Amino acid sequence: MKTIYSLLLLIFVSTTMLAQEESSWWIFGDQAGVEFTPNPQNRSLDPAVATSGYDTDEGVASISDDSGNLLFFTDGITVWNRNGNIMPNGTGLDGNFSSTQSAIIVKAPESPGVYFIFTVGAGGNGPLSYSRVEMSLNGGLGDVVAGVKNVVLIQSCAEKVAATIQTGSNNAYVMTFAESNATSTVNGTGNFNALFTWEVRGIPGPNVSFVFPNPVLQQGNGNLPYYSVPTASSSADRGQLRVSPDGTKLVICNQNSFNGFEGTVLYDFNPGNGQFGGNGLVLHNGPVYGAEFSPSSQYLYHDESSTYGFNGNKKIFQYELCDANNILATKREIADVSEGRSTLQLARDGNIYVGRFDQTELGMIVGPETPTATYNANGFDISPGVSKQGLPVFVQSSFSSSFTLNDQCQGDATEFLLACLPQVAASTWDFGDGNTASVTGPVAVYNTYASAGTYVVSVNVTNVSGDTRNFTQEITIYENGIVDPIDTTLLNYCDDDASGSEIVDLSQFTADVLGSQDATTFDITYHANQTDADAGVNELPLNFDAPLGTTTIWVRIANNTSPIDDGCSAIDSFDLMVSPTPAINPIPDFETCDDISQDGIEDFDLASYLPTIQSAVSTSFNVTITLHPTQMDADTGMNAIDTSVAYTNTTSTETIYVRVENDVDQDCYSTAQFNLVVLSEPTIGTPMNIEVCDDAPLDGSSDFDLTEQDIEVDPNGLGSVSYHASQGDAETGANPLSSPYTVTGTQTIYVRLTDSNGCSNTTQFDISVLDAPSIGQPQDLANICDENSSLDQNTFDLSVQDDAVLNGNDPANHIVNYYESQADAEADSNALGTNYSTPFQAGVTTGTLYARLENIQTGCFNVVAFTIIFERCEIIFPEGFSPNDDGVNDTFSIPGLAEQFPNFVLKIFNRNGSMIYETSANNYEEFAGIPNKGLLAGDGLVPVGVYFYTIEYNDPDEEDTASWVYINY
Repeated sequence: MKTIYSLLLLIFVSTTMLAQEESSWWIFGDQAGVEFTPNPQNRSLDPAVATSGYDTDEGVASISDDSGNLLFFTDGITVWNRNGNIMPNGTGLDGNFSSTQSAIIVKAPESPGVYFIFTVGAGGNGPLSYSRVEMSLNGGLGDVVAGVKNVVLIQSCAEKVAATIQTGSNNAYVMTFAESNATSTVNGTGNFNALFTWEVRGIPGPNVSFVFPNPVLQQGNGNLPYYSVPTASSSADRGQLRVSPDGTKLVICNQNSFNGFEGTVLYDFNPGNGQFGGNGLVLHNGPVYGAEFSPSSQYLYHDESSTYGFNGNKKIFQYELCDANNILATKREIADVSEGRSTLQLARDGNIYVGRFDQTELGMIVGPETPTATYNANGFDISPGVSKQGLPVFVQSSFSSSFTLNDQCQGDATEFLLACLPQVAASTWDFGDGNTASVTGPVAVYNTYASAGTYVVSVNVTNVSGDTRNFTQEITIYENGIVDPIDTTLLNYCDDDASGSEIVDLSQFTADVLGSQDATTFDITYHANQTDADAGVNELPLNFDAPLGTTTIWVRIANNTSPIDDGCSAIDSFDLMVSPTPAINPIPDFETCDDISQDGIEDFDLASYLPTIQSAVSTSFNVTITLHPTQMDADTGMNAIDTSVAYTNTTSTETIYVRVENDVDQDCYSTAQFNLVVLSEPTIGTPMNIEVCDDAPLDGSSDFDLTEQDIEVDPNGLGSVSYHASQGDAETGANPLSSPYTVTGTQTIYVRLTDSNGCSNTTQFDISVLDAPSIGQPQDLANICDENSSLDQNTFDLSVQDDAVLNGNDPANHIVNYYESQADAEADSNALGTNYSTPFQAGVTTGTLYARLENIQTGCFNVVAFTIIFERCEIIFPEGFSPNDDGVNDTFSIPGLAEQFPNFVLKIFNRNGSMIYETSANNYEEFAGIPNKGLLAGDGLVPVGVYFYTIEYNDPDEEDTASWVYINY
């Protein structure tokens, strides 16, 4: 154990760390790709990865140039160039897709652009071979040199290969685990029980690089070409061979064994001369497939996993290697997960990644330089790439670190912690920027770098044992981000859609935050609180839905080229304010009626209209309302109209634009519009003048229903009509006249028509009450009975009433007419003639006629009624007749009987009292001497003699008649 402890102190050998950019690109598994810059970037969709068809189960290797650009990659069988195409002569290498470490790529020490691919087979049956790649060939895409391909160094070995840089030079050592009796031409037999190493040499100046064909002789084994490791003797071919980044330690992982050891064994290695050492410290018994060291070589990690594929179980263990006598005591299990076996690989970001079979995420050992490292099974997403068992293998020296750094950010205090710090007694530092420090004891030291860049740090370390060592290491200080001020004009927003929030594009602030800083170097993220911003988690979406009010946004600017753990970043905050935007309902037009000029131009009192506008604004916050002549003025808030004075429109319909702005944020405004409308006066009809005749009493006045004129004033019935006694009242609508309205003589009536808009127009007409003639009252008038009278008619001579009706009025200027009804008299319709006859009506003794006295000049008239008396004319009964058919008195004729008594019945009797004849008004026939009753009815003329008769009048006003008549022939 003392030997191991002594070798551990060799970590302080003076050396310069190789550039890590050579390990920038990882291509592995099923078309999976990651680029470390140094932080991981998923490149599984990169054409070089996606088009290559690359799919391998275990060992892989890739290499980048000194700037981190991909050069080529291989699965140990085929070599692809940076475009994903197979190199000429790039197939058939001696590796195997089922080999744990199928290939490793070593840069030629003294030949720029030249690389050696070392391959091992599978199952312990394949050789350790190498092939030469020259990047100058194939147009700079590289070729596998035909003459230097599959050069065998040992005929059979385990699936293990590792490499480190020789101390003090650019040469390298490549090593494997094999049978001690194997050579470059002969397969070995028995268990794998020997470590071999070969030197990759270069001759400075001539640019010659080559692989020395013979293994390095091992002084600790009698200068034989191998180092016997009986503790690790096993038939196990699977599992990694790992050399620490500082080159001083070596781990053999045996994942399967049939006759020997299965587990993990730790040995020493001297990177200065290629010598192995130590009897082997058994770290773990059990199937171990993958192992890896931390960058400082202070910590070691390995798994325990026996199963291939999905259903396995994997444990991961950690060891601290500083105190060789206490390594096993530091063993700590950091993971126990359901995963199959896989390799572990250190990356440029300082984390150790773990393959996960058929998964689109890599596992990650977080904080590998700390005693509290943890495992994150979902460490990094590589989709659509898929991980298998193997991860790329690199020359471990490229990850070497003599000390660890915390905070590699410009302007921050960078902490330096030496590896295996408890063993340090004193240290003297040169930080490469002109600053130095000397400290005593195992303490951290600090230096603040004013500028970003690469610095060479050298330190002289005195160990507690008294040993003194010098070493040099390049470090990178990354530019620290600065949050530059944000344009404050971008911080205020308006809730224009009244949703209660507003989508704010946070990316618009990025340019301000960056300022003059390189956008490709810094990432800008936005967060809801300071805690998230500090940690760089829970990024807000760039389309951030900001609620009403003030929201504090935290912005983080982080250098994306710095290691994740350092996070050269700065945070600051700014306030977004979202103010509500006023909502405006439709504003009614401001209408006024044109004046008498009817020119469409009027003065508007806009101040009086502001309450109407205010009522259309729906807000719960204070606003300012302004009026503008154009939409542009309303949008810009310019040229507000002075509402304290009357505003004169320029056209009969003029649009006014309203701006309603939030008093808290004047940019939060809405606009609307309404029209100033000058309404034309309504079209009014001209009513005809009215002339009416005076009615009784004849006082020169009359009542008028003025509303009868409405139809003439407003033919369409669209407005309201009122009547007034003066023009002034009509114009103002004051003192409307009520109907009926009494007019005396002649009066002008003024009319106002008001339409639905409130606009009015006026007109006028005259009402004249004309004098009506005074009419006299005529006396009752009896009918005429003379020879000219028809006995079936009542006949009157109406002209006898004329003088009474004229009542002294001049007959030359007046007309008298008579009518049967008052309606006819008033309408002057159906005037009667002077001789008026009317049919006799039984039981009716009087009637009424109407006289109309009309002034010929004015047309005015008066009507008066008078009574006519119906009197029957006297009936004369003949005393005899002679029915001898001589044409004279042939019948018993009674003039006026039938005409005046429509219900009479005439009966004639002989002297014996027998009725011989009967007739009535219904079928009246004059008696001609021939009976129609009794025994002699129809037999001929009755004898000469006296006959008796009766007349039943059937009239209440007339008594029946009984008399006689003499018949003679």
